[in-house]
Amino acid sequence: MEPASEAASSVLDETGKEIDSLLSYLTVEALIWPLVGVFLVFILRKRISALCLVAVRALLKRFDVALSDEVSGQLKTAAEILIVTFSVYVTFEILVPDGVAKVFLNRVLASVAIVAIFGAWFQLSGPFASLLQNDKSSLVTSEAGWIERITQFAILLFGLTSLLKVWQIDISGALTGVGVLGAGLAIATQDLIRNLVAGMTNISEKRFETGDAIEVEGQFVGTVKRIDLRSTLVVGFDQIPRHIPNSELSNTIVLNYSARSHRRVMLKVPLLRSSTQEQIETVRDGLREYHKSCGDFELGSDAPDYIYVAELGPSSVDILIYVWTIGPDYEQFLAATERLTFEILKVTRAAGTGLAYPTQTLNVDPRSLPDFKAAD
Repeated sequence: MEPASEAASSVLDETGKEIDSLLSYLTVEALIWPLVGVFLVFILRKRISALCLVAVRALLKRFDVALSDEVSGQLKTAAEILIVTFSVYVTFEILVPDGVAKVFLNRVLASVAIVAIFGAWFQLSGPFASLLQNDKSSLVTSEAGWIERITQFAILLFGLTSLLKVWQIDISGALTGVGVLGAGLAIATQDLIRNLVAGMTNISEKRFETGDAIEVEGQFVGTVKRIDLRSTLVVGFDQIPRHIPNSELSNTIVLNYSARSHRRVMLKVPLLRSSTQEQIETVRDGLREYHKSCGDFELGSDAPDYIYVAELGPSSVDILIYVWTIGPDYEQFLAATERLTFEILKVTRAAGTGLAYPTQTLNVDPRSLPDFKAAD
C-alpha cells in the first residue's frame, strides 16, 4: 500500500505545481485577447456556421444532392458547437503550457467535439433512413423504423468507442467479442443481409416503383404493390400475390413496362391477292393519312413509324403497320387499336377490295374413294 500512496502523493504534488505555474502564467494581460477572440467567435458562431453550410450546399449541388431543412438545422447546430470548441482549443494551445492540465483540457474538448458530431449523426439517422422512401414507393413503416434503429445503434457504438479511446480506456477485448458475435450473426443471417442489400440497391437504382407493371423475364407479368427491404410484393394479372426476394429481382432481368413513354402497335393488314396495285396503294395511303391525323399516335422522332406493303403472303398481300401510341396507358392503347381496326375496315371497303383469310384448296381424286365405280 505504501508504494501506491507514495505514487498518488507524487502525482498530486506534480499536479499542484503545474496548477501554480499555470496560475502564475495566466495574467490579465495574457488572458484578455484570447478571451475576446473566443467571445467574438461565440457571438458570430451562427453566421460562421451558416457560411459553412452554404459552402457545403454549393459542393453538394454539383452532385445533384439537396439538403432538407431538418438536415440543415442539425448540421448547423453541430457546426456551431465545433466552431466554439475549436476556438477554445486554439486558446488553450496558446495559453496553457504543456503538462497534465493541457492534456486533460484537450481530452475534454475532444470529447465535446465527438459528442457534437455523433449527436448530430444520431439525430440525422431518421432523415437518412427516410431517403429510402419516395413519393411512389411505399416502404412499410416498420421496415424504415428498423433501419433507423440499426443506424442509431451503430452510431452509439462508434461514438462510445471514440469517446473511450480519447480517454485511453482499453476496450479491445470487448470489441473482439462484439466482432466475433457480429461475424456469427452475419453467417446466420446471410440470406437476410443479401436481401437487404439487394432491396436498397433496387430502390436506389429506381428500377421500378409502386404501381409499375413489370415482367420478371421468363416467369410472369404483374403490378408492383409494395417494395420492402427484404422482398417485393408483385400481384400478377391472375390476381395472385407473389413475395419475391429482392436478391432474385436484383440478379434477373426485369422489364418495366410502365417506364416506357409509348406503346407499340405492330400488325399486318392482309389484302386479297386479287387486289390491284391501285387498290393496295389506296389502302396504304389511307392508313398513312389516318395515322397522321387521328391524334392517337406519336409522330415525333423518338417513335419511328412504318406503314408499307411488306410482303406477299401465302394467300394475301400484307401491309405492315408499325406505329406507337401517344402514352403508355394500356386502356388508351386498346382504344387507339380499336379505332385503327375500324379504320382498316373502312379504308379497305372504300378501296373496293377486302381482307384475305387463309384458304386451302383440297383436290380429291374420285378414283381413290372406296365406293367409286368406273363407268363402262
